[in-house]
Amino acid sequence: MARRIVPILILIILGIAFRTIWHIGPNVEFVTAATFLATYYFGKKASVIVPLAVMAISDTLIGNTNIFVFTWSAYILIGLLDYRVIGRLDRQNIVIVQTLMGIFASLFFFLWTNFGVWISDSFHMYPTTWVGLINCYFAGLPFLKLNLAGNLFFISVSFSVVEAIKKTALRKKPSWFFVPS
Repeated sequence: MARRIVPILILIILGIAFRTIWHIGPNVEFVTAATFLATYYFGKKASVIVPLAVMAISDTLIGNTNIFVFTWSAYILIGLLDYRVIGRLDRQNIVIVQTLMGIFASLFFFLWTNFGVWISDSFHMYPTTWVGLINCYFAGLPFLKLNLAGNLFFISVSFSVVEAIKKTALRKKPSWFFVPS
């Protein structure tokens, strides 16, 4: 049990750190990569626990508006969808599969959270008309670009690193090293 808890806690801590301490830019985050890593190596429960913990703790630290319903649910849905997809695909190309899922995750996050900004009208920026929704999506395009770049980087690098560590650990088989199954 502890062998699973420690890496999950590390993913949560990294997710929080990249939203607070090492904040690179708007929507450039490690949450999706942490969610995908948790989902792939630890299963369905982790696909919900990791993003929910990251978002709840980091939002407590940095603040949020009622848009949190859309951001939190986006990450949970992304994790659950990833769980369904990876269960049906070839695990030999996991870095490529997860990176492609990261593209989908960015698009879904963009569509869902911008809809949330428009419908919740937290900032009184967009009228609740079709034109207002379209304007909201256009205004969000720079955030999509940053989120997409962040996901492409963090997902591909994090999965490559973990898989390299895993292969090295399996060759050497040290008793002290945790190897996700």
